[in-house]
Formats: sequence, structure tokens, C-alpha cells
Amino acid sequence: MKNNAKPFVVIVFPTERANTSTRYGGFAARLKKAGGFKGYDIITVALENLAYVTYETKEAHVIDPVSGKDLGNANFVYLKSWEAMPEEAAALATYLFYKGVQFIDTLPLGMGVSKLATMYRLWSQAIAMPHSVYVRRSDRLAAFLESEHAAYLGDRFILKDIVGMKGKHNYLTTRREAIEIIKKHPDIQFVCQRFIPNDGDYRVGIYIDEPGFVIKRVGNGNSHLNNTSTGGTAEYIPVHKASKKLLAIAQQASSAANLQVAGVDIIRDVVTKKWYVLEVNQGSQIVTGAYVKKNVEAFNTSFDQALRGRYKRPRQHPTRMIGRRATAGLFELGIKKVTAKIDTGAYSSTLHAENIHVSTDENGLSVLTFDIHPSDLLETVNNDTRMIRTHDFFMQRVRSSNGQVQERYSIKTPITIEKRRFMAVITLSDRSAMGYPLLIGRKMLRSRFIVNVELDENNHSDWKY
Repeated sequence: MKNNAKPFVVIVFPTERANTSTRYGGFAARLKKAGGFKGYDIITVALENLAYVTYETKEAHVIDPVSGKDLGNANFVYLKSWEAMPEEAAALATYLFYKGVQFIDTLPLGMGVSKLATMYRLWSQAIAMPHSVYVRRSDRLAAFLESEHAAYLGDRFILKDIVGMKGKHNYLTTRREAIEIIKKHPDIQFVCQRFIPNDGDYRVGIYIDEPGFVIKRVGNGNSHLNNTSTGGTAEYIPVHKASKKLLAIAQQASSAANLQVAGVDIIRDVVTKKWYVLEVNQGSQIVTGAYVKKNVEAFNTSFDQALRGRYKRPRQHPTRMIGRRATAGLFELGIKKVTAKIDTGAYSSTLHAENIHVSTDENGLSVLTFDIHPSDLLETVNNDTRMIRTHDFFMQRVRSSNGQVQERYSIKTPITIEKRRFMAVITLSDRSAMGYPLLIGRKMLRSRFIVNVELDENNHSDWKY
């Protein structure tokens, strides 16, 4: 279907005011009157109104409930006078950055320490979290909980203070009960999360980027909380005996949150066996809480290694620079490693696939099926042909290199390039006549990588005239 929506620019203020106020709608009106932004709609929004939503499907949105617009679809966003709400601004800036939306100011990217800012940093690296919703203004949050969008949270979900600690203002509640709690505490900014059925959770301490300790916490049965501060019990698990999956998730989460010393709270769904990150806390309980002696020993050992110079130094190559080729991993598609061609002239990205077709499953739902074959430039798990089946796909119009417009099946999947993991939209096509099985276009590159055509996929100079 052709999209006839008019391009739009968003101007963001901290609070909602009268549409005539120069600190709200009147600002855009004056710009328009002076002849600015011709051909664009200008939408004024307030940080306090925005609904921040992340899904377990690794999707995310930042929606203005007044206009109904997702700011990720904007052509440009101007964050004006955002200093009064740095947490909300930081989360929005992270969202825009990884959606490839041009915005100013970029300063909020380096700010934000609350659960909200961390939530979007985790999303940006495709780290699994429970369905989550946040709106700063209590009446807007209550209205959101009355909408159909809140169904993702389930019949009973977690309502907790966005800056809360030790289980304070942390409730297992229904939507009706949550609305009453929000009205009772209008000065608290709450975040809602889907409740994960569990038999306890894990606190993994990260010290200088490495796991330092693991504690499993189990509630006393009188509450949904597993915190020891609310009566739960704690079991110390030596790092070398802990699940490698658990440790890897904790390291990825602390890295995404830009914390070298952190306490990462992770939970496992007893039904689906899937892992979720609940929180990433700065610092962690080093000299307080359970197993203090062991924690202090691990912390001192990590810092001793750092002081002695054994801590791995940052890489010397620019982390955001890639060459005219790149090595990527698409692990959810069973692709361990694939050499990709970088094409800044192409808008979208395309993966070679065969036997691409859509059928109907036993529940009457459309399912996309395609095959991925290993080759010299594409390594799959066990080096086997991978047959992929997914319900999460859509059609996309793509202009090919010969100028013809084609409709291709497209999917969303995590991709890893230069140790950075993020969600990407990839079209599927038969590229057997092309030199590389994966083509990466500028939509995926935008705001993530700078291309240096003198470098190869190993960041080595390999220029041939």
C-alpha cells in the first residue's frame, strides 16, 4: 500500500502548555509563519506525555498520545529545553539514534541513569526485556493502561518506581489496581512491566566488564519480590559454575548500559525458559547486602588486575568505522558469519535466500519460509542449509540496481557488525548472480557506521585502483 502520509518534524518541549505559548505550540507557529519547514507538518510534543513502549519482540516505540505519532517515523526531531527531564530525553535520544532519525540536541545521548534510559539502551542492543511501558505524567499513564495497547502487559503485571530501590513501590497488580495506585502516588514516575513467572531471579555483579559474582534470590512466598531486603533468601553461585548464557547476558546488558561496574538483574521464565533482563543497576551491592566478603574479594581482584595493567585496553581502531566490506552475524537465522558488501548507494539491505514462499500454517496464519545455503562467504551453524519459518514478515517495495521496482518479502532480525548488535530490516532475494550474499545499504548504516572505502572486512587497508 502506498504511504501518502505527509513528512513531519517534531519539536519536543518538557511540559505541555497552551498551543499559543512560545514555549510550546506557538514556537512552531512562528517558524511556519516566517516561511520555514515548507512541505512539512510540524508537531509539538511534551516529554511528560510521551509513551515509551518496548516489546519482547525487540520492537520499541515512543508515541505522542495527543497526535498518535510515533517519533521514530519523524523526518527530524528538535529536543528543545529538555534539561528539566534528562531521563526522558536520554531515552528518546537513544530511540531516535538507533531508528536513524536525525535529531538535535544529541547531548542527551550521554545522559540518563534511571530504569527508563537503561531500558532503551538495552533495546538498542536487542537484549530481551519484558514488555514495558512508561509515561511520566500519571494521568497519561493511567489513560494508556485503559487502552488496548496495555494488553501486552497481561492480566497482572509489575508496576514499579522508575528510580525505586530494594523493592519499594514495586507492585504485582491488575490494570484497575494500577490506576488506583498511580492516582494515590501522583508524584512517583512508574514503569509497567509484564510479570515473568519464575522460581527466583539472579543478580550478576559485573566488575570491570567481567562477571564478579552471581547470587540467586528466591522470595519468601508472601510477595512477588525476590529481593533479600523484602525477606527473600540468597544463594551464592561461583562464577565458574554459573550458566554461561546467564553470564553472557549480564555482560551484554552492562555493556549496553555503558556501565563497567554493575548489578544486572536477570530472570528466567519457568514456562518458556527464556531469559529476560529486568534491570541494570549502577555500582551493585559491593560492601552491603548478601555475601559481602565474597563480593569485596571479587571487586578487589578485578581492580587489582586493572591497576596492574592487565585490564584489556580499548581497541585502537575507531569503533564506528567499517570498510567497503564487513563481516556480520545473523544468529537468529543460523548464520554465524557472512561477508557483506557495503553499498551507500542502496537504501535497503538484502540477504541471499532461496525457495522463498508464503504458506498457511495449521492455525490459518501466513508463514514465510526460505532457505539459506552455506557458501565460501556465508557460514551457517554446523555448515548446514537452514530452513527459516517466520510469521513476522512484510512486503517492501525496493528499487533494484537496474532501476526496476520490485516487491520483496522483508524480515526484522538482530544483526551483529563490529561487535555491535541491533535490530535490522532485511529484504530477501536471490543474489546468486551477485558477488556477496549480503548487501548492506545506507538505512542500516545511518547513525551507526562510517564507511572508509580503503578498508576491507578486517579493517585492513586493501585499496586497489
